[in-house]
Parts: sequence; structure tokens; C-alpha cells
Amino acid sequence: MPVPAVSPYVAEELIADLEAIGTAFRTDKLLALVRELNANYADQHPYACQMLLRAILDHVPPVFGQKNFQHVVAHGPWGKTEKVYMKQLTEFRASADDALHRQIGTRTSRFSIGDLPTRASVNALLEGVLDHLPVIQRQEA
Repeated sequence: MPVPAVSPYVAEELIADLEAIGTAFRTDKLLALVRELNANYADQHPYACQMLLRAILDHVPPVFGQKNFQHVVAHGPWGKTEKVYMKQLTEFRASADDALHRQIGTRTSRFSIGDLPTRASVNALLEGVLDHLPVIQRQEA
């Protein structure tokens, strides 16, 4: 029986918009992380997804003029709904820390792809990144 296709975790249109924007910030690493997140989500690799998402959360604060993600959440330009999404991502950090740093032990690990934060929360963060990347104005010849 064929397996239904999994929708991308991060919206492809959002990735295209991030790729197209002209900014002084180097977005190559962010785009690579997001593409790898989508690929690992499609392949149902929860540990890789957790680690990649954690890397994205640690990577984007400078876009918002902040040093860490907690400050992005507290001082970012979020509306009521987006603030809820950002708090979900903050709460996710404990799970990502567990996936990254828990050493081998006697208990079975039970992470699944369903343990990731909602797609809406990650897309909201990346929409915020897109909105706050300073755009380079092109001079006409």
C-alpha cells in the first residue's frame, strides 16, 4: 500500500521567499538548516529534526537584534498569536536539549516525529525572520 506524501514541515513558499530576499545577513546556513529539516521530517527522523530545529532557534536571534532565543520571544515583534507560537518553541527547547545531550542509559528513548512543535509555530518564526531581515536596496543603473 502506498504511503501518503508528507507535507513539508516548513512551507516551501516561505523557503523560496527567504532565498529570494536580498539582505546583508548571510542566509545560506539558515536555508540549509530549513531544507534539511524538511528532508528529515519527510523521512520521519525525529532526532535529526529536533537537532536541526534547535540549531535554527539558536541561529536566528541576530535578525531580531537579540543574543538568544529567549530574548527573541520576550522582546520580539510578536502579535498575540505569534507570541503563543514563540512560547511553544521555547518549551520545545527542553525536548531538543534531551535529544541532543542525554547520554546513553538503561531507559528506552521514545522520541517520535509527533514530539516536534507545530508547523505553524516554526513557520511563524521564519515569517518573523523574513519580515525583519534588512533588505538591501538595489541601485538602478
